[in-house]
Amino acid sequence: MKKLIFFSKHMGIGGLEKSLLNLLNSLDLDRYQVTLVLEEKQGEFLEKLDERVKVEEYRLSRCPFVPLRKLINFAKRWFWVQKNRNRYDFSCSYCTYSVIGSRLSQAASDNSCLYVHNDYTHIYPDREQFRAFFHQLRTENFRKILFVSNESRESFCTVLPELAGKTQVINNLINAGEIRSMAKEPCKFQPGPGETVFVFVGRLSEPHKRLSRLLEAFALALKDRQDIRLLIVGDGPDRALCRELIQSLGLTPFVEMTGASSNPYPYMDRADCLVLSSDYEGFPVVYYEALVLGKDIITTIPVSDERINIADHAAITDKTPEALASAIKTYKKQEHPPFDMEGTNRSRMEALCALADGR
Repeated sequence: MKKLIFFSKHMGIGGLEKSLLNLLNSLDLDRYQVTLVLEEKQGEFLEKLDERVKVEEYRLSRCPFVPLRKLINFAKRWFWVQKNRNRYDFSCSYCTYSVIGSRLSQAASDNSCLYVHNDYTHIYPDREQFRAFFHQLRTENFRKILFVSNESRESFCTVLPELAGKTQVINNLINAGEIRSMAKEPCKFQPGPGETVFVFVGRLSEPHKRLSRLLEAFALALKDRQDIRLLIVGDGPDRALCRELIQSLGLTPFVEMTGASSNPYPYMDRADCLVLSSDYEGFPVVYYEALVLGKDIITTIPVSDERINIADHAAITDKTPEALASAIKTYKKQEHPPFDMEGTNRSRMEALCALADGR
């Protein structure tokens, strides 16, 4: 039985964590012995993890005396590496911004990979900062570097062309059956007669998701169309900002904030159209979730992966409130054939298993 090990921060509610959960639960656990190492052994998704996956915690010291903290963390890493060096057939640092996850992954197996879930050229537009970020992870030492979109891979290779030969696009796995089942669970929200409902699902982070753009667009659209409603499903550091904008723009009767939910699918199921207003993304997991539920998509993010180009399934707008408002005002519900998420998952799992087997 091959031994696989994955590293991440925690298993709280989030797109990355949900994707990791789907990946681990989709592995053939009769064929692979799987270990998950978390910096914080906590999060709502832990209870949904297959019990055969062994979960360990690697908690960094937070000692306020910096020299002592560095010494403790150095000693902890040294002992961990001595015990686990090349102990595994495959290792994956699933959380790109975890430096310790990258270091441990490289020590755990020569067959190691880094999973990149975002386009870091938007986070580090300065090339030297971009290179410094990935150098800190010692990215050159990974056997493979995986990306969830063609665009994030291309951006990476533009800045670090010397690593292009290590790169590959394999997007996240989606549990389509679970999504369809969970979407039928009870939900407080019910659309009114004749209402067209738009839904945003994600972290409430203004620099990334640009909720102000979405709310300004919705206010503009309401001037011409009064039958629309907006659901905002999620939580984050800019929740207060969203509430302030909803009030100042006079949107209180038309916008509902649900807060964070481990099951956003009933809200999505009752909506007509998913809407995203982000400045940048890797490849939003919520795209596939919307496709599974047969929902339309309006978005500012045109991305593609190894299977689809989202432009074939969504209305793409410019990154302005006016462009987004125009798409909302002219939106009409579309009929969609069933999306073959199961076939897409099989293809991705075959590619991931090939990596795990060293092929």
